[in-house]
Amino acid sequence: MKTKFKKIIALCIATFGLHSCNDIYDAINLDEANSRIIATSQMNFDNTIRVGTSITLGDLSSGVQSRLWTFPEGVADIVDSDNDVTTTTANVKAIFNTVGTHNVKLHQEFKEEAYDFKYTNKIGKVVDTTLVITVLPQIKVTVTANYLNSDGTLGAPLNMADGAKNQVIASRTIRYTLTTEGAPEKYLWTIPGGTPETSVETSKTLDVKYKKLGTYGFSINGSTARPAGSGTTVFTELIQVIPSTDPVTLDGAQVSNNTIRLNFSREMDQSSLKTTDFTASVTHPTKSVPSHTISSVSVDPTEGNIVVIKFLSGQNLYNDDVVKISYTKGSMTTADGVAASSFANLPVSFAGENLLSKSPSTYDAGFETSTNANWKYLGWGAPWDKYTLNISGAKAHSGSKSAYIEIQPAGGMIMGHFNNSNTLVTFNLVAGKTYEMGCWTYVESLGSKTSTPDLRFYLSPNTDWGIGPNPGFSPTFTVGKWVYSSTLVKINATANYNFMIRGDNAANSQALKFYLDDITVTEAVLRP
Repeated sequence: MKTKFKKIIALCIATFGLHSCNDIYDAINLDEANSRIIATSQMNFDNTIRVGTSITLGDLSSGVQSRLWTFPEGVADIVDSDNDVTTTTANVKAIFNTVGTHNVKLHQEFKEEAYDFKYTNKIGKVVDTTLVITVLPQIKVTVTANYLNSDGTLGAPLNMADGAKNQVIASRTIRYTLTTEGAPEKYLWTIPGGTPETSVETSKTLDVKYKKLGTYGFSINGSTARPAGSGTTVFTELIQVIPSTDPVTLDGAQVSNNTIRLNFSREMDQSSLKTTDFTASVTHPTKSVPSHTISSVSVDPTEGNIVVIKFLSGQNLYNDDVVKISYTKGSMTTADGVAASSFANLPVSFAGENLLSKSPSTYDAGFETSTNANWKYLGWGAPWDKYTLNISGAKAHSGSKSAYIEIQPAGGMIMGHFNNSNTLVTFNLVAGKTYEMGCWTYVESLGSKTSTPDLRFYLSPNTDWGIGPNPGFSPTFTVGKWVYSSTLVKINATANYNFMIRGDNAANSQALKFYLDDITVTEAVLRP
């Protein structure tokens, strides 16, 4: 081995004279560019990290003779260094332990005048750069809650302590409000015993109605994917739902899995239900429909406020049917002993997966996350610009918000839903399929009641201008109550569609005033 090493040394001396092996490149003249290139491990995320985590800063510049990184004192730990303020290494990994916005400075001296790699102008031989590092705190979610009065105003606060058992009268609503640290972007609400029982609404307020007797907890998780973080707040035995003497109300009726589901304002008593107290009417605009016989009436085993009505085998329900349900007052009572009132020919809507709420669509069908600026006039000219729209928390069919709309006398409305990039929000529909387009409206004023204003949901592209009212605000339209309406449309071409929402009040001498909420598009099954 020693003999081979001596031969290599001799070869180096013979070839390069006095030059050593380590200096064989010294005589080569490389025309090296002088360029400033600085990168960070979080450069695509605004150099934002969470406290207690690290960021790597890299000087990738060429032609650098010397460099000096300088960190603020007392905020960071430079990995593998006893000096946490300055370092001359090209790559620096630092753990930030102090929340806030911190300036990290890099002083560079180049062999020649340097360029910034983004530009063609020289920036000098001595270059100072400041990197702004944002350090977020760990995610923390603080919850407050208030009773919601019957008129929608905020009532007394709840005691937010484990075991507080704040008493809530069955069918009443609690408004939860969040205060956060650490900039969470996503929320998972878990509300046992409430409606809804879970939610992923990004709003920091959520209205929850309690219908079932019992004692319940509450939890909320806030999180971000990057910088990664999560925080959960949990309460046990926070709510105690107690019996009510308020009249029981029916909040809606829907067809789901070929059954009718009646949504009452609170839990119902199974033993009080009788099949003979209910009758159903099923008709079709153009086809003969056999009579439907109710086979059973029961309380849903997991949602005690839902009464499920089933029909005899083979008696199916279809989206183009007109379904109505009636109840003749008998023995049906709530779990807390309040008798239910009669109702006749209540229209029944059809439940289904709302394509507007299905990824990749970002359509804000419930007006929970958008602002007024996201709902824009589409520029049809007068009279279609004679309206106002405001996202409002005054009333909501579900969630905590809806759109309050006023269409001026002899006016109209044409609007679309835009994202923050000023692009119309779309949803995909497939050729050959029929869809039910529905919405909920709450009318405050019909105006003069001598005309029939209407709302129509036109699809774009491939617009069917013959689509019907949804709804038509006839002089007998229900005022002061949420009402569901829908239309059916068959799609001839697969495409990404958007809605042109048109309101017509041209023949009305007074303003039409209403709330709009929970727009739906569901795939329909038609009667064969």
